[in-house]
Amino acid sequence: MTAPALQGVVEGAAARVSGRLGCCVCPETGTPWAIHRAEETFATASVIKAPIAVAVAAEVEAGRLEWNQLLPPHLRDDAGDSGVIRHLSPLPYTVRDLVFLMLVVSDNRATNLLVDLVGMERLNASFARAGWERTSLARRLGDFEARARGLENRSTPRETCDVFLRLLRGDLLSPGSRTLLLEFLKAQVYRDRLPARLPRTTAVAHKTGDMPGVENDAGVLYLPAGPIVAAVFTNELASDVEGRLAIQEIGRAIYDAGR
Repeated sequence: MTAPALQGVVEGAAARVSGRLGCCVCPETGTPWAIHRAEETFATASVIKAPIAVAVAAEVEAGRLEWNQLLPPHLRDDAGDSGVIRHLSPLPYTVRDLVFLMLVVSDNRATNLLVDLVGMERLNASFARAGWERTSLARRLGDFEARARGLENRSTPRETCDVFLRLLRGDLLSPGSRTLLLEFLKAQVYRDRLPARLPRTTAVAHKTGDMPGVENDAGVLYLPAGPIVAAVFTNELASDVEGRLAIQEIGRAIYDAGR
């Protein structure tokens, strides 16, 4: 499959979903293979955890945090019904532990501990310094009351692609931090979107996100022709299944284009 054919697959998938589909796909050079509504903002759901992880790693490299720094148990139970921490002993966790839980099992309580530690204002400032001016953390994860008031975490497909492009290139962080985050992202347990129709041996360093009416995935697909970065957001869906199927279709088309 060629890049023009991939663009056709993206546009066809966008036409079939009931809501909005946004997409940005590019190789390591950053030259787009496929784009669709790439500059529009979308609700990120848990995809916002990728730029949060980058910002936390930057705090470590600036000396304001340490990977082995211990945090007390999370006492604010406002993360919905999410996460594995609620099933574990209430012990202190390190910053590294919390980033692992945030990226690998998408734990909202771990994420909220990191948001509290760094501060929402500082995280948003970190996004802006990186050039992700339309990426914003407006509420804690799992805070459905805040969401009902209209507060939503948002980004664009192009900016989310840039998060993973710059992680891939090593533009943002030291080699050690970059390797750590990419390894965590490769270990993510949810493979029902971009990687779903790829061979099981295909490495994908990615972060999914979903809420009612929202199905997203973004990351790096390590393909025979080289790594490909993709961000696919589907919002305002009548059925979440159609969003997952659209992302699966695009993931397979990316694989076919990158073989």
